[in-house]
Amino acid sequence: MGKILQQLYRGDLCPAENTIRGNAEYDALTRQSMDDFNRFTDKLDRDMKEEFDLLMEHYLELTFIEKTQCFTDGFRIGAGVMCEVFYENAAERN
Repeated sequence: MGKILQQLYRGDLCPAENTIRGNAEYDALTRQSMDDFNRFTDKLDRDMKEEFDLLMEHYLELTFIEKTQCFTDGFRIGAGVMCEVFYENAAERN
């Protein structure tokens, strides 16, 4: 079993927990987004804040599902490409 498969099996490899590092554009947009979020929620009364928090929870759940699906689709495409490459290479040798 390869190193990546071992890490995956042991739970050492968890792409969903990776954070984006070293991307200045992402960092700036994250800070701006948090500032905008805080400025907006400060204007809401307690009931509206609770409703907005629930809306944001649902949005984050949907985002996680979408990212999971994108990762799965990308992995399948990548594996399919590798299968195709190996199959064609094997066919050329024979």
